[in-house]
Amino acid sequence: MSAAPADTPVPPPNAVPVVTGVRLRSAVGLAIALTVLCVVSVGCGVYAVYADWTTWTLMGRLLSDPGAVGDADLGRGESLILLAASVQSKALIVTCVAFIVWFHRVRTNAGVFAPGSDKPASGVAVGARFVPLAKLWLPYRIAATTWESSRPLRADDGYRSFPSTLVNCWWGAFVAARVLGWCGGLAYRLAESPGAVRYTATTMLVGDVLDIVAAILAPLFALRLTAMQRTRSAQGPVVAAARL
Repeated sequence: MSAAPADTPVPPPNAVPVVTGVRLRSAVGLAIALTVLCVVSVGCGVYAVYADWTTWTLMGRLLSDPGAVGDADLGRGESLILLAASVQSKALIVTCVAFIVWFHRVRTNAGVFAPGSDKPASGVAVGARFVPLAKLWLPYRIAATTWESSRPLRADDGYRSFPSTLVNCWWGAFVAARVLGWCGGLAYRLAESPGAVRYTATTMLVGDVLDIVAAILAPLFALRLTAMQRTRSAQGPVVAAARL
């Protein structure tokens, strides 16, 4: 990285940013709503883990003693899997909508705190989850940039240190859960033997456990970032912006 020219002043971290037509808006209510929905998602994930475990044990019994498993048991296991998938997908859709709204809000605020660093733009925070392949990394890039841009200031005009471990763990668990869930669901539909069904149940079980982890980390990330932005907004004037 080349050094800035000698005649180009470098503004201090707490310099008043030049922002036009953008206002800070509180993300507290959205973060709370997201937290509630994530709690619901955790409950759906626990039910999905129960369904996966039931199918896994059922297929184990079928492999060891076919006569010990009746049609009613098989039907119950399949019903559990289908119901868990339906409930979990509906909860995920609602939670993702709330997350996207909150995500757009904090991305826009970050553009006020650090003008010129809001790349990708806040509008991309909405559409990132709908772009094939890119949705596996673009939301993380936006989240990491927003996190860095929202850091509060220290007394010596520097930025306070906020490790991005929480961001990394949340996104890693979320992506892994999505990949395993997709692979497990596809394999389940194609499975034609008890052994294959048991294998797919294992994959879905691991994916659902990671889904629970992601649903726990997501509100922690949202609440922490929202608190960072509240603190940052109270530390200095922001042009054309209202305090959070």
